[in-house]
Amino acid sequence: MDEKHAIKHFAPGWFAVVMGTGGLANILCLWGTPALRTLGMGIAALAGAAYVAVLVPWLLRWIHHFEYVRRDLHHPVASNFFVTMPVATVILGTNLHLIWSPFLGPERTFALMVACWAVAIAGVAFFTVVTTFRFIRAEAPPAPETMNFSWIMAPIANMALLLLGNPLCGRALQLRPHWCPTIFVMNGAMLGIGFFLFLFIGAIIFVRLAQHPLPPAETTPTFGIFLSAAGLAVSGLLDLGASARALGILEETALLAIGAAAVWGFGMWILALILVICVHQLRRGGIPFSLGWWAFVFPLAAYTIGSQKLAARFPTLLTRGYAAALTVLLAALWAYILVNTLRALARGTLFVGKPLVPAPLTEEPSG
Repeated sequence: MDEKHAIKHFAPGWFAVVMGTGGLANILCLWGTPALRTLGMGIAALAGAAYVAVLVPWLLRWIHHFEYVRRDLHHPVASNFFVTMPVATVILGTNLHLIWSPFLGPERTFALMVACWAVAIAGVAFFTVVTTFRFIRAEAPPAPETMNFSWIMAPIANMALLLLGNPLCGRALQLRPHWCPTIFVMNGAMLGIGFFLFLFIGAIIFVRLAQHPLPPAETTPTFGIFLSAAGLAVSGLLDLGASARALGILEETALLAIGAAAVWGFGMWILALILVICVHQLRRGGIPFSLGWWAFVFPLAAYTIGSQKLAARFPTLLTRGYAAALTVLLAALWAYILVNTLRALARGTLFVGKPLVPAPLTEEPSG
């Protein structure tokens, strides 16, 4: 029998709320208009408050109910979402860079970004090893219904580190120039880890999709995670090229820009595939709402940011119009999922799960 408990059954994926919200804030600010920047600041403030609100029960669960944490770490799907915590920390750091830096000053902003980056690297490294080792050491093959694109969360998290690492390298060039080579090499290493793990694990998921029916409808949002790979690769290539040029490593970064455009086009196919799968599932009975719906938001935000950066590199009607359309789609999706999350939160349905030990049966009073 299921039980309701806000800490015991606090899902590892709650930090996806912060990731999607903070990502939207960055996108609005990158458009540069005063109205959108003001709106972005408000959403960034909401993301910061959400980060604290989620971090407290997340830590309490590790301290007081570690047996439930351990169970999730061994779960073929839930284990993949622990890495959302360090990725949310990355997004918090990007909010500091893009939105809050005018209020904090360069030194304080840089120190806070370094702190976020360090926490994020440690968290991503730990959970990447844990989740990849979990399915490598498994003695029995996983059930097809548990194999979905949540498995690529660890590769995605490694690539997401560049969202903060590249602007950190730019700020270090002004404040701590001797740190730049280390930061740059770490950014390259994280891109390499994420990219190759994505190729290996993504291939496993595609083989599963070719050999078995689609995963259950409730796991459909995990297809959104696939899109984040394209968005983060676009941003990573463009930003890493800009860092290399600023450090004098490369004189020309056109080849990286062409590679980013190619990956951006791959993202178009991914987005179309996700839309087709969602329509297919809706026609077959719908996609039950759950916290997992936030897996739609951050990937779309990552792809939208990548599209904005590509539009800045190749300013055409196509690239700018596409980035604007993605922004509208993202804002509408974020608002819809946020409203439904708040409703589910008020009803308490997001904190329901199975207890580790069944509650003992109570005896009927005699007489």
